[in-house]
Amino acid sequence: MNAKTTRKPMSVDDLQALYSELRGSSAGPALMDARACFLERQMQEAHAKLSESYETYKESRRRILRQDPEKQFDAKTPDRDRQVRRLLRRQEKARDLLDRFEDFLSQLERLADKESSREEIKSKPVETDSSEGIQDEELKDVEVDSAEAPTALRADAIGEDEIKLFAQLIGDRQIEFVSSRYAFRPLETTDDVLVDAVYLLRKGDRCYLLKATTDADDAEKLQCVDLANPKTQVALTASQMVRLSQKRKLVLLLPQAMA
Repeated sequence: MNAKTTRKPMSVDDLQALYSELRGSSAGPALMDARACFLERQMQEAHAKLSESYETYKESRRRILRQDPEKQFDAKTPDRDRQVRRLLRRQEKARDLLDRFEDFLSQLERLADKESSREEIKSKPVETDSSEGIQDEELKDVEVDSAEAPTALRADAIGEDEIKLFAQLIGDRQIEFVSSRYAFRPLETTDDVLVDAVYLLRKGDRCYLLKATTDADDAEKLQCVDLANPKTQVALTASQMVRLSQKRKLVLLLPQAMA
């Protein structure tokens, strides 16, 4: 794919606007997956899903873009001029959407490369200097770096005004509000589930900021209380929380500096 000069940094609204143009088409589901991944800052997955949507849409428009409007309709065809103009409009729209796809893919490719580089740095083992006689067993008691053991966002770090503003929004606006202030981290295993932490849960068109604490009646569960409405509560096991995260419905919130 040729690099394009981007018009502006892409946002979740750009992906939503693109989806609005493709709603109901075969390219739509993968585009919505890309949008969800972009919101969760999973750039490599977002790029893969947007590429899938792009290829699907490109294939669906191939026949239309190959047609020559002037040769497509016989001179004796009723309303020939109207049909030519209609085909030209369809071709123009298809080219515009493909240009937008390619613009966003170019930006996502760069973001995905940066994400991959960060992951490579985190996964690279620390090399020890053998000349100093450092042995592996000497590192057992060293505290894990914050990248491996994140400091969770605590409920008291979120101001009451923020919670009120969050509660007044709905759906995507709530996610954008939170993502502008805090970092997200999906839960991959039960070890990622932290106590005394705040999670963002999406249920239908609403999102909830949940404070998770140990359940007094069941040590296997976390009591999750809605910060905006403490009467709204749910008890979840760590496994249930991981499954919700895998479905892109739940993420752990971290201070922005952890992003």
